[in-house]
Amino acid sequence: MAKTRLALKSTVIEPDTDLDQVMIGSSRFSDDLWDLKPFISAKATKDSQKKLFFEYITEPEMKQTVKHYAYHMLGKIKPQSVRNQINSHLPRFIEYCSLNGIKSFVDVTQDDFLCFNIWLKDTRKMSQSGGYNCSHVVENIIKVGQIKDWHVPKDNIFKGFTSNQLWDIKQSLKPNRTKPIPEDVFDRILHHAVHDETDILTKAGIIIQSQTGLRISEVLSIQEGCVKVMHDGDSTYDYMEATLPKTEKGEAIIHKVFINEMVKNVIEELTKATIYLRKESGLKELLLIRYHGIRVLNSSKWTENRLKNFIKRWDIRDNKGVLYPLKSHQFRATFVRELIKQKIPIAMIMKQYAHVSIEMTAGYLTLQEEEVKEIYADMILSPESKISGLRANEIKDQLDNLFYGKTEDEIDSLIDDLSKSMSFNPLPTGVCLYDFRRGNCTDGDGCFMYNCPNYITEVRFYPILKIELDLLEKEMGRLKTLGYEREWQKQHVKHEYLKPLVESLEVQLHEETSIR
Repeated sequence: MAKTRLALKSTVIEPDTDLDQVMIGSSRFSDDLWDLKPFISAKATKDSQKKLFFEYITEPEMKQTVKHYAYHMLGKIKPQSVRNQINSHLPRFIEYCSLNGIKSFVDVTQDDFLCFNIWLKDTRKMSQSGGYNCSHVVENIIKVGQIKDWHVPKDNIFKGFTSNQLWDIKQSLKPNRTKPIPEDVFDRILHHAVHDETDILTKAGIIIQSQTGLRISEVLSIQEGCVKVMHDGDSTYDYMEATLPKTEKGEAIIHKVFINEMVKNVIEELTKATIYLRKESGLKELLLIRYHGIRVLNSSKWTENRLKNFIKRWDIRDNKGVLYPLKSHQFRATFVRELIKQKIPIAMIMKQYAHVSIEMTAGYLTLQEEEVKEIYADMILSPESKISGLRANEIKDQLDNLFYGKTEDEIDSLIDDLSKSMSFNPLPTGVCLYDFRRGNCTDGDGCFMYNCPNYITEVRFYPILKIELDLLEKEMGRLKTLGYEREWQKQHVKHEYLKPLVESLEVQLHEETSIR
């Protein structure tokens, strides 16, 4: 995945770009066959399954739109998934267009799309999942194309329905959105894990996951002596070694992640608690149990048994009074949220966490880009979000119309679709919605001046922005006293946009407090 993004970002397609010079591996954009072998390393995959075919699309304008979509999606999802969409799912629609004289996506109407779905069901006798896949890829091409200004319908031809609804499988194909643990629930989980939990395996697993963002499989891989110390000049840092099984190369590597005192202490406690099990079994892993012999804790039963029992044991409930349905992977999503709250420079982290590397460049390399984007998408796009920025009201109005009359599951699905088609570039105090595939941002550092229409922030960034505003006003006062008019004017420009931004968030915070 990282290799794909790296290759595609080397060329940004503009209206005047010579498409014959745009390369996808060793293939050209203008070719009717794109060889994806440089991006698919699975040895079991046949060569024919590592190629994208476009020759079945005879209409030039339609073919060009499909290529733009394929190129766009290769930078978003796995190349195997793009291959399935283009080679397996889209041909049905192209066949339907050929039978009905449709020569371009621009010509597709709502009636055309509905009739296409009826044709899939009645004439082609498509299965539920197969029909959905064929329908959804067309829906996706048109929706993404409207954002990218490709040759697709300008009007919303999907008003009132989606492919999910047409095929009645929104439950089975509901997006797997892993939301962070609510802050009050997270605080109680961590409190009981640290102060009350007596089962050392459960205690250690929860603390390590919550403080590192590691998958449970990675936590279970830690071994005796996994805590190390790095020296950087006069400073020292503790880190932990874990096995990272999910890599682009398809082979496990030793991954290094920074740890805090809480993790360091629980690993020391865990090491002492399981010392006799390691001596007896010869195993080096730390999370060992005696069950039909001595073995490493089973990751598949972690959520169902350990976490579920932990929640029951300490009676941890959500705001509806129901026992909280904690899932292991939520700790990763919560970890991202905690980074955001602590003003960790997410933009910098994004350049590093997708790398497959044994270098200890940061403690967050196990996070995937989609996970960070998912947190930001939910933060900015959810019905409960409280956002501010030059386009905040416009975005909110559009979202209110989109979500009107929808169920919670349908809204989750819509947010998932939007997050895939939009650009979310995390910033230390918000998010930039600019799509860098269009080229370098013309505003430069405009988003940090808060006067860029692509900059959006949310109430949880309020403390950071308020501190920045206070410091800015103090600096302006100092410059005024010293008579540095030019420097004062520079800061005044920033102040003009930052102050109303902070005030807007303060109003929304006050409204939220009043409701409570």
